[in-house]
Amino acid sequence: MSTSGKSKPSDNQKDPRYHHGNLRRALVDAALGLMVETGGTSFSLREAARRVGVTVNASYRHFRNKDALMVAIAAEGFRRFSQALMDGAATGSSARDRLLGSGRAYVRFARANPSLFRLMFGSVSAGDAGREDEELVLAGSAALDVLKSGLAAFMNKPPESPAVTVAALRAWALAHGLSYLLLDGQLAHLPLDPDALIDQVISADV
Repeated sequence: MSTSGKSKPSDNQKDPRYHHGNLRRALVDAALGLMVETGGTSFSLREAARRVGVTVNASYRHFRNKDALMVAIAAEGFRRFSQALMDGAATGSSARDRLLGSGRAYVRFARANPSLFRLMFGSVSAGDAGREDEELVLAGSAALDVLKSGLAAFMNKPPESPAVTVAALRAWALAHGLSYLLLDGQLAHLPLDPDALIDQVISADV
């Protein structure tokens, strides 16, 4: 039967998410799902495109390669991370409790999202592509601002105060170090429940 006059469906016709301008987000979500399933980033851009239901050529309109996709995933990770810190702070009734809530949320986010956490703070963010990507830079800075805001309230100082910045970096280093110790199994020998350990370590510094 002749198909004259009927063109082959284009990539945007194949997937309604692309047609409505959401393919970029769909690819990021697909890649996040693949990270959970594989426990890492050893999948390809083609696999993410296949998961969405488009060709890899369609994905190139948003990401020139897998590294560009990883940068976008890291930015999304920092946005989720910031929200987790704010949600953690919201559980507290005092400035100290809100600060502790953010600290607990930091470590628990890492434990709940190990592959994403490692990506966010790994070579993707530290590399040239990450440092030059405005979306990632802004998302990472927003996460630090959440910590600074909590410390500013606790210290009764302006968020832009040098003392608050130093305190935020100190708190970040504490929570970050504890996160990696737990992720890497370095504290598994201790006779402590991980959640109890988080509370003890975080609260001892505030």
